[in-house]
Amino acid sequence: MPESRRRKPKKKQTYRGSAPQPVKLSRAATNPVWLVPLMLGLFVLSAIWLLTYYFSNGGVLGMEHLGGWNILVGFGLAVIGLGLATRWK
Repeated sequence: MPESRRRKPKKKQTYRGSAPQPVKLSRAATNPVWLVPLMLGLFVLSAIWLLTYYFSNGGVLGMEHLGGWNILVGFGLAVIGLGLATRWK
């Protein structure tokens, strides 16, 4: 029966020259200060809006006139928060 070949150990890769430098982020590549608090605030506000609507059956002052549109308002706030989350670096 034929015998399989032995595998040779891989050689370590060496860098020629200096080690790679870490990438420095410029001021333009960082997050604006307001981005994360606004994004998280919109997520929390949308959850509070939807939970209040569901648990009160729309009987809260201001929500009763919107009716089923309260769901659109709550999910709209969440979608705006997700839109801001795409800008987060």
